[in-house]
Amino acid sequence: MRELRHRIHNLLGVVQCLVTNTEAATADDYRTAVHARIEALSDAHDLIERAHQSRVTLAKLLQLTLRPHAARPGDRLVLAGPDITLEPHVALPLHLIFHELVTNAGKHGALSSRSGSVEVLWDIVPGPCGRALAIQWRERGGLQVRKPANEGFGMRLIAKALPRAQVDLDFAPTGLVCRLLLELDSGSVRGEWVG
Repeated sequence: MRELRHRIHNLLGVVQCLVTNTEAATADDYRTAVHARIEALSDAHDLIERAHQSRVTLAKLLQLTLRPHAARPGDRLVLAGPDITLEPHVALPLHLIFHELVTNAGKHGALSSRSGSVEVLWDIVPGPCGRALAIQWRERGGLQVRKPANEGFGMRLIAKALPRAQVDLDFAPTGLVCRLLLELDSGSVRGEWVG
């Protein structure tokens, strides 16, 4: 019961943050944005539950988060990296980050164009305090990218969802590049390169 109360408290805190920090021009846009973010949160919890409340693979997390946003996933999405599994406390924020990135790619970036694509590469690398998970999100073939004038909720979520992560957002004209470097403890991730 203590664990359940803790999980519910954390979940309600995330929902409250989503509701409070989502911005939109109209009430309808606000409802749509909040609904999409809460649905993404629900999807992440379903994924973790289907993994028997333990670990989920990064590849599966990416497939479930990104593929609904690409009409022809095989042509538009490239996913490559080690076969690793993540603890729920890492998987949930990563899911929310990828949801924000793919939603933005569909509205303003590579997936808003028929010729656009997204490449996500990851690996386990040496980090300052041991091992780190390095993830690179790269968009190509979409509209020309410009850094937004204001930092919205999505950018703040990407930057702060994983407190121990270093995040670099590069608004290159050819497409957004997001690099994440997450220091790992021994229980956060496990697995080996298989490809």
